[in-house]
Amino acid sequence: MEDIIPHIKRVTMVIVLLFIFIISFCNISSAWVFKGKSPDKEAIAANTNQEPIASLQCNQFTFDASSSYDPDNENIDFLWDFGDGKTSTKPIVSHTYSKSGIYDVKLSITDNSGLTCSTAVTTQSLVVHLPPKAILAINEEICSNQKTILDASASYDDSGSNLAYEWDFGDGTSITEGASKETKIFTKGGNYRVSLTVDDTSGTNNCSKNTIEKIVHVNEPPVANAGDEIILKCISADGDMLINFDASNSSDINNDLLTYHWDFGDGETAEGMKVSHQYKELKNYDVKLIVKDGTILGCGTSVDFVTVRFNKAPIANAGEDIISCAGVDIDFDGNASFINKKGTVSAVWQFGDGESANGLKTTHSYSKAGQYKASLVLENDLNKMCSPSRDTRNVAINSSPSVTIKAVESVCLGNVVEFDASSAEDPDGDTLEYYWSFGDGTILKSGPKVNHEYKQGGAYRTTVIVDDAKGTACSTATASVNVKVNTPPIADAGPNLSCCVDKLAPFDASASTDPDEDTLSYTWDFGDGTIKSGEKVSHTYTKSGKFNVLITVNDNSQTSCNKSTAGFIAEVNATPVAVIKIR
Repeated sequence: MEDIIPHIKRVTMVIVLLFIFIISFCNISSAWVFKGKSPDKEAIAANTNQEPIASLQCNQFTFDASSSYDPDNENIDFLWDFGDGKTSTKPIVSHTYSKSGIYDVKLSITDNSGLTCSTAVTTQSLVVHLPPKAILAINEEICSNQKTILDASASYDDSGSNLAYEWDFGDGTSITEGASKETKIFTKGGNYRVSLTVDDTSGTNNCSKNTIEKIVHVNEPPVANAGDEIILKCISADGDMLINFDASNSSDINNDLLTYHWDFGDGETAEGMKVSHQYKELKNYDVKLIVKDGTILGCGTSVDFVTVRFNKAPIANAGEDIISCAGVDIDFDGNASFINKKGTVSAVWQFGDGESANGLKTTHSYSKAGQYKASLVLENDLNKMCSPSRDTRNVAINSSPSVTIKAVESVCLGNVVEFDASSAEDPDGDTLEYYWSFGDGTILKSGPKVNHEYKQGGAYRTTVIVDDAKGTACSTATASVNVKVNTPPIADAGPNLSCCVDKLAPFDASASTDPDEDTLSYTWDFGDGTIKSGEKVSHTYTKSGKFNVLITVNDNSQTSCNKSTAGFIAEVNATPVAVIKIR
């Protein structure tokens, strides 16, 4: 046992010495800067730790481990762990962080000895601050003097910081402490560089701000220039009326490519800056020029007018044709005529019936129906070359139509009445229209002959209006006829009668009626050859027996339905004869 103890002590000493040697050999430190190989060192070593080098971007950094070294001049492998799940094996590497935050960056270097002390590790915390994101919404095509909204409300900072807004509108105006939405009016056309800078107010050098720029095209409407008024001397009807138009003095402050559209005032148009047009009539024309700069905005169009005057002499305008009636005053107004303000203009109306009047405006009535031509004649004492100017209007003086009606004036209820207005005539030969009113609420447009059945008895006034359709006060004529529609009376002779011979008996027909309330006449036939008239009568029978008594009532309407008869049996009793015989 004592022999073993010295042996154990020697082994223990060897182990301790070996451990001390390994510890000395593996005295490892690390650094961000790689220096290369060094034969004077006995272990992997590094200089003092250094900060990573940030690039111009706030979230991009350059990491440099080139100062790390191995004393044995062995090759070294590098492994970067950037703390965001990304790694690299390069000694010098750039890395970009996508989010703000604090990251623990770890560098591991390893030689190829394969020993447990072949790796050195160092870690450093890194603060990453991403700048805010500037987002600008704006209409990039707008009109001058138009209110536009610049919207930066979608800008954000991933750290949740409140943002400050600085605006530069590119026209010499700016707002240093602005809102997320600003309103701007550009007064002149042009291209403006609008700049928005958002600041998260963290004060982290260049990492607290972000700037965005947009070019805004402000369109100013073009200026159309159709040229000066074109005044020509009097031109004959077959003269040359070719006119040249020039819009070259039109302009656009934005130097846009312009298009030109001409409307010559006579229904014709043309395109182009310089155009020519041949007119066909000697009149005044208002020529319209439309200039467009090609933008789809509401400020891309400009309009100008130029007047073309072929004839400075007066141009008479007698007005529209007219239809009127004889004896009616008609207005004649020539104020729509063109009259040159220079010189003296005489105006004479010639009415076509041998009459005339002076002045632009007057009245005249025609005594007879017919067709007339009324002319207005204008003459300017300074421009007799083109005078006089004459314009004519047609005047039709209408003749009234005439009409009469033929019809049966009395008719029984239920019978159809024929009305005949075929005798109507129009002196002008116009086709007539017939409008019938039958007095019972029925109105009908029909021909000259119509049939009508009345549904109730009574007195009706039927009227026809004939119309020549010229729309004048003398275009119609009216005729009427009275029609009596008769309802038969109803006779009532009263009850049966019993009476005595040679005695006066009463007869009463007062219960008889007439639906039309006509006055009735009464005729009694007593059946014994005696006839009497009257509503109430008396009669004496001279013989006994049964007699057929009839009463006839008449409404005196002169129709076939004017009478009605009723009757009864009268029993006439003879008085017995008393005879006394005494024996």
